[in-house]
Parts: sequence; C-alpha cells; structure tokens
Amino acid sequence: MKQILLCLGVCVWSWAFAAEPVAPTSDAPSTLATTPSPEERRQERQRLDEKSQQIEAAYKEELLQCYQKFDVVSCRLQARDRRIDARAALRKEELPFKAMERRINTEDAKQRLLERQSEALQKKEEAERAQALAQAKKRAQSAQPQVDPALQGTKRGAYEQKLQDAAAHRAKVENKKRDKEPAAPLPVPHP
Repeated sequence: MKQILLCLGVCVWSWAFAAEPVAPTSDAPSTLATTPSPEERRQERQRLDEKSQQIEAAYKEELLQCYQKFDVVSCRLQARDRRIDARAALRKEELPFKAMERRINTEDAKQRLLERQSEALQKKEEAERAQALAQAKKRAQSAQPQVDPALQGTKRGAYEQKLQDAAAHRAKVENKKRDKEPAAPLPVPHP
C-alpha cells in the first residue's frame, strides 16, 4: 500500500513540475498584434493557478507520507524544500506573465485618459465658439444708440444712461466670470 502511494506521489510530483516552455520576454514596446487576447490571458492565469494548487496538493500528500515514516522531521524538511523549489520555478513563469498584465493595464489606462482628454478638448472648443457668438451678439446690441437723442440733457436721459451703464457693467462682470478658467477639482479622498 505504501509503495502504491509513493508511486502515486512521485507521479503527481513529476507531473506538477513538468517544465512548460515560457515565451521569452523582450524590452521592446509591444503592439496590439503581440498582446494576447483577454481569453488567452485568462487561460494562462488559470493554468498558473492550477499549477500552484498542484504544488500544494503534492506537498500535502508528501506530508501525509512523511507521517508514516520513522524520521518525520527530515522527511518534512525535504518535502518543504521540494515545494520551495517548485514554487521558485512557478514564480519564474508568473513574473513575465504578471509584468505583461501590468503593461497591458497601463496601456489601457493611458488610452482611456487620452480619450477623456480629447473629449474635454472638444467641449472646451465648443464652449469657446458659443462664447464668441455671445460676444458678437452683445457687440451688435451695444452698437445701437444708447440714449434717445431727444432725452439727452434731461433728467430722464441721465437716468436712461445710468441704466444702460449698469447693464453694460453687469455684462462685463459676467464675461470676466466666464473667461476665468474654473479651478481644478479637489482630489478624491482615499479611504
């Protein structure tokens, strides 16, 4: 019975640590043609997770076998060393994969930022056009005669002139408010 378990453990152990080829990584900037699809990345992530689970299962199986031996401590230490070696080999596969994942996520974030910036630029240009149209309308209105010539020199004419001056001042203040760039938004608090 012990021999069967030992053979089974060795088979599982050798199968778990079978070397699978890892694609070499390069420092050259990648293009969309070289980035794997989300499905391929999901499958690779799943394969690495399964391999990690296999390493742990083989380690637990070896621990169970160690408790059947006389020298339990040294057997456990050897099993632990094998697990550490297997984890190191797995880490060598995981590091390039995780680096690729980070690079892809960074590229996606940059693309989203560029899209948001281009939308903001379009909105700003539209606002500038609308403001230019509004200013053109105000200039056309201000070109009209200010006070009726028949009322000039009278108290009524002075009153009308004051009303028009106040309206012009109000419009000037509103234009200054519109021309002023809005303040940057406050940062989002981190919990």
